[in-house]
Parts: sequence; C-alpha cells; structure tokens
Amino acid sequence: MLSIFLLLLTFSAQVLSQSGPQTSNGVCVVQSAGKEDSAPAIEQAFAACGRNPTGRGKVVFSNDTTYNIKTFMNTTYLQNVDIDHQGTLIWSTDIQYWLNASQPVGYQNQSSAWWFGGEGIHWYGNGTGTLNGNGQVWYDFINGQSNYPRRPHQITIRNTTNSIFEGLRFVQSQMW
Repeated sequence: MLSIFLLLLTFSAQVLSQSGPQTSNGVCVVQSAGKEDSAPAIEQAFAACGRNPTGRGKVVFSNDTTYNIKTFMNTTYLQNVDIDHQGTLIWSTDIQYWLNASQPVGYQNQSSAWWFGGEGIHWYGNGTGTLNGNGQVWYDFINGQSNYPRRPHQITIRNTTNSIFEGLRFVQSQMW
C-alpha cells in the first residue's frame, strides 16, 4: 500500500514539474500539458513572470506547440509583461463544463473562458499565435440561437491600460 502511495506521489510530482513554466531571468516558457489541461501551466507562467513593477517579464508560448485549455483562467493582475505567442491555445469541447464554469461578463447572457488584463502588456502574436475556441461544437450545439446563456468568449480583456495586442489569430470562437 505504501509503495502504491509513493508511486502516485512520484508520478504527481513529475506531472507538476512538467506542466510548470521553464523560468530564466524573468522569462517563462509555458510547457504544454499535451492532451491534458495546460491552463494551470499558463496561470503559473503569468504568476511567475507577469508581474513586474520595476522591469519587464516575458511569457512564451512556443512555436508548433498546442496548449489545451480545459479550465477557466484569470490573469487580470499583469504588469509590464511581453507575451511571445507563436503556438496554439485551443479550448476543450466540453460544453457542459464551460456552461457551468465560464464567468459572467455582465451583459447579454455573455461569459468568458479567460479573464485577462493588467497594465503595460505587449502581446506579440507573430502572425502565428492562435486562440482556437473549437467553435464548431458550439455552432452545432446552439443550432443558430443567438446569445445562448453562458456560451463563453475565448478571452475577455478587462481593466487593461497602456497595452498592445498585435499579430494574433482568432479561430472558431465559441461566441463571436
């Protein structure tokens, strides 16, 4: 019994270490969790490198890398951070999860899968950085109904100042 517990503990530690960001001198490279949820690794990277009152940090989404988003994210505390986004963030097709977990935006039955914001953000999409909402499952599910309650936006930019977003690709948004 103890050996099974130790084996599970070792496996859990390996998974956590693989999903955390590679950090060096204020630069965090987000590690994809493969087919598992990359949202915790994304939030860890922003927590480690996204708050910089005196300098600039950097968060990197690697080229040719897919980051599966299966849970709601909140990164509204950012300060002085560059985001080098070359990979693809793709949201899960678990409609029931998103209907229950997405957070209200405050108007027209709308909600969000990711609250994002702060000050001094520069998000470089490089023409390849993609946010893919896996929208086709939503289009089929709502069957043409407009403003379906709790159907989320991929990302909602909140309370953000002195920031630039450029070169991003938005593909098959869940909502709009």
